[in-house]
Amino acid sequence: MNQKLVSQVGGAVQRIEKRTEERVEKAVEQVAGEASARMTANLDASNERAERIMQATAKLESRQLWSAAAAMCLILLPVVVVVAGLWMGVAGLITGAQWALDVDGSVWLGIGRWLVAAVGLAGAAYALFASVRWVAGLVETWRGRGMPKWPRWRKR
Repeated sequence: MNQKLVSQVGGAVQRIEKRTEERVEKAVEQVAGEASARMTANLDASNERAERIMQATAKLESRQLWSAAAAMCLILLPVVVVVAGLWMGVAGLITGAQWALDVDGSVWLGIGRWLVAAVGLAGAAYALFASVRWVAGLVETWRGRGMPKWPRWRKR
């Protein structure tokens, strides 16, 4: 009888262990499934946020590209004007000298043309002086008074 009772108790313990094991496996599967679903949802939300940040960054980069292009044009415009002015001044001087020399032996025509060429040279010299003064004023404004200093305004 004792042995039968021990056998029944042993069988009952085995059945309880088996049921407990099944319940634990189901609970673990359920918890793992919920955790997996939550992790997937968190990853999806993180991916959406990252995509929005990347889109906003791309918009800012495109705006900065246009701002940089505009700033470059504003910087290069005075340089182009000065170079074109010098080019046109030299071409005018050469053309004026050729025109003044082409008098076919007439002394008064030569004197008159050289007077006009001298007035042209004086005008070109004054234009060169005014241009140099203007560039010096621009550099003075940049270095001293109106514009911010280069390293400080980049750090803000």
